[in-house]
Amino acid sequence: MKKYSALLLTLLLSSCSSEMVKNPEMLSLSNITVSYIRGEAFVMGSYNDPFLDKSPRSVRVSDFYIDKTEVTNAAYAQYLIEAGESVRKPDYITDLVLGAPTLPVVSVTYQEAVDFCEFYNKRLPTEAEWEFAAKGGTKFQDYFWGDDENPLYLNSRASKKEHAVAVASYPPNRYGLYDMHGNVREWVVDYYEKDFYKYACSPLSTDNNCYRNPVNEEPSRYRSNRGGSYSYSEGYPATVSFRFFDRIGSKHKDVGFRCAASDKDDWLFLDRSKFENQNFERPEEGQCIQELEVPKMKIITPSFKGLSFE
Repeated sequence: MKKYSALLLTLLLSSCSSEMVKNPEMLSLSNITVSYIRGEAFVMGSYNDPFLDKSPRSVRVSDFYIDKTEVTNAAYAQYLIEAGESVRKPDYITDLVLGAPTLPVVSVTYQEAVDFCEFYNKRLPTEAEWEFAAKGGTKFQDYFWGDDENPLYLNSRASKKEHAVAVASYPPNRYGLYDMHGNVREWVVDYYEKDFYKYACSPLSTDNNCYRNPVNEEPSRYRSNRGGSYSYSEGYPATVSFRFFDRIGSKHKDVGFRCAASDKDDWLFLDRSKFENQNFERPEEGQCIQELEVPKMKIITPSFKGLSFE
């Protein structure tokens, strides 16, 4: 009997060794690594900026999950081991300063961010999901703590750090999310189009799904990124609604990402009882979207500071 047991154990070990083992922490949808966001209607965008590319619209997002922090160098280094030699090593991941394990991984392209998330059965968040999550339950504030940039709450140019810092170095918003303002910009799934939210969800639109989970899938040379970074100042504010963009294949010292996931019932890793103080009641299927009051437009003077939308 012992012989057969030993043989069975040997077979099991040999069969398992040929299979790829993925980081369980990245696969997990527990409240240790992600926040569960109960979607609802909200006003996306703002007139309170100089770039005129985020006209306020009432939209609705479905329930989703999103990483509490930006993906770290440590998590990406583990991914490099698990995914194999075909994955490019980011430029700064071995840097003595920028490659520290708890810092966000940077210098990754849009597609590399997508590949990382998909490797762990996740995806990048949409612009709408990202902004809703960044608001942290607030409505019309520029930041989750108020309307003024405050270096006590984010790593921006005013913080004078001159590079990214360890994730979760600043207080989280009410959804338990860290560094949604500043530190590094974050890739999102949408293609960038300056007037997408101004026209795609026009009141005259005949698209019944226009207001539900909007995402710009019209191909262009650019993908959007959100959140601002350590190099951002008042001219490029790291507010909840601020939009920026980069070429799809580009990589930058101040651009990283975090992953998201749709609300599914077939996640084997999820124990929803661990999400304390969060409401899991879902809206009824087909529930009508109620229009929210959109703030009146403010008179502002555009200051593009050399930014080109070509």
